[in-house]
Amino acid sequence: MGSARAWTRPIRHGGAPEYALPSVPTVPSPMQRSFLPLLFSVFLLVTGNGVLSTLIPWRARLEGFSDITIGFVGSSYFAGMLLGSLVMPRIVQRIGQVRAFVSCVLMGAAAILSLPWLIEPWSWVLLRGLIGLSLAGLYGIAESWFSGKSDNAHRGSALGLYSVVQYLAWSLGNQIFRLSDPDGWLPFVVSAAIVACATFPLLLAPGEPPRRPAKPSLRFGWLFRMSPVGFVGALLIGASNGPFWSLTPVFAADLGLSANEVAMLMTAFMLGSAALQVPIGKLSDEKDRRTILVSLCLASGVMETLLAQFGGHVGVLGLYALAFALGSVISTQYYVAAAHAVDRTGSDNAVTTTSALLFLYSIGAISGPPIASYLMTYFGPGALYGYTALVHLALIAFTLRQMLYRPPPALRTAEGRMPQH
Repeated sequence: MGSARAWTRPIRHGGAPEYALPSVPTVPSPMQRSFLPLLFSVFLLVTGNGVLSTLIPWRARLEGFSDITIGFVGSSYFAGMLLGSLVMPRIVQRIGQVRAFVSCVLMGAAAILSLPWLIEPWSWVLLRGLIGLSLAGLYGIAESWFSGKSDNAHRGSALGLYSVVQYLAWSLGNQIFRLSDPDGWLPFVVSAAIVACATFPLLLAPGEPPRRPAKPSLRFGWLFRMSPVGFVGALLIGASNGPFWSLTPVFAADLGLSANEVAMLMTAFMLGSAALQVPIGKLSDEKDRRTILVSLCLASGVMETLLAQFGGHVGVLGLYALAFALGSVISTQYYVAAAHAVDRTGSDNAVTTTSALLFLYSIGAISGPPIASYLMTYFGPGALYGYTALVHLALIAFTLRQMLYRPPPALRTAEGRMPQH
């Protein structure tokens, strides 16, 4: 743990002093260096899934699916993620992170290949659910890998870098969609091939993965006691992000945008999402993460209100600008909340904590698209962003209340223990 002189900056929260990590740069560990292959695997995985993020709702509209049906297809993706977050900790405990990752990749690729041959609403609901189940495992493994090998002083930055890779890859996936024919089968095959290639970097990576979870079951009561903001934040951010990503292509199509313009709009969201991930992550490492979360939600609510009121009147370039700005704040929220939760629970519990957060996120994301699509049917496409603005307002209110009663967590070591004086 280091010498006694290393822990010399006490932080007092009304009781005995807790000792923070020194502000001296640390030498990267072998596991930190092994983040690069994992990042490359995540890049390929998200690129393949990024093709689907616009392709599925767009193709569903071409096939005559209703807005409500498209909403259910989007919800089934998150239902699969919910199921995956339940079973993945036990699978990881039994076979380890690497083999679990490969298994999930192959299952997802098989489901993607089946989509163009089974174009029927309930088949797509099932297949989209299988894709969500596989991605729950993949995201859970990747996020627990980053969280479990980072201390509180660097966790936000690590998750920010991971998130940048995700959104850049998602942007590339949307450009692949833009260059393909959404009426055919080729974009589905390209998506599946890219996803399947995500196995190679991780299989060739040096070093060892994080420790397998000692307690694979999800403990929601314990998580709520340890991190109320992480618990409720994951739930409400899912309720906002689920319809945001599932129904924004429908919103754009209802405004009369072409397939290329829809792809460019989604790319603007993705590039905006990548723009502030690392700066926000670093800022959340230095400040109370809850303050950062409130600020992000407030900025999101303002821009969502603008989109709801004026989205049909600002022109395509105005939509792109709003999309970039909104993406820069809406997509950082989950990782700030997740980093706060792992700060509270400790890195030893990273797998179970991130799986529980993903479960809660999925519950919110399942409920969100049907509600938002119903509102869009009766109040117009702008109702999508009116709904998400209200969800962010609720999260602001809850987080501010918690900040009145609970101090921010002190820093921990990467192993999840407080440094000993």
